[in-house]
Amino acid sequence: MNKKSGFTLAEVLVTLMIIGVIAAMTIPSLMQSTAQQEYRVAFKKAISMINQAVTLNYALDGRDATDYTGSDLIHLMTQRLNVMSMDGSTAMYTADGMWFWPTSDTLASEAASVGNCNANDTATPNNVCSVVQVDVNGMKGPNRYTTSSTRIFDIFTISVYPQKALPANQTMGEVMYMK
Repeated sequence: MNKKSGFTLAEVLVTLMIIGVIAAMTIPSLMQSTAQQEYRVAFKKAISMINQAVTLNYALDGRDATDYTGSDLIHLMTQRLNVMSMDGSTAMYTADGMWFWPTSDTLASEAASVGNCNANDTATPNNVCSVVQVDVNGMKGPNRYTTSSTRIFDIFTISVYPQKALPANQTMGEVMYMK
């Protein structure tokens, strides 16, 4: 007359199977969302790093980005950032694990007049000193350009104005300022 209550092995297995199916459906989307958020935060950090380099250079040498137009910006960045290695004279790898390289790529087409900047601090398409691309996670994949604000990858484009750096086009701006 001593009856024991509990779950049968079949009930436990069915419960574990249901939990496994739910996890298999939700974990991939959570992982992709987390990766996109990491790329977005790293993009903000890259813009901050360039802004700090330009500001520091102006404070120490009295020279803003107008003295480093086009691909010459790499010289300013190597002086003011913690550079680990260089790929020739066109790209650099920082201690933060990011690759930076100046570009004239069509992704930066809104910054069409690169190199025609003047010392006023207006951030207009006609006052872009340099355009820089950054791979925020270095050699790790996916190594694809971000061309949409809804599907974010690890390569971004940044426009450098005389005294600040900003996202290079509307898509980059949406990625940076999107919540």
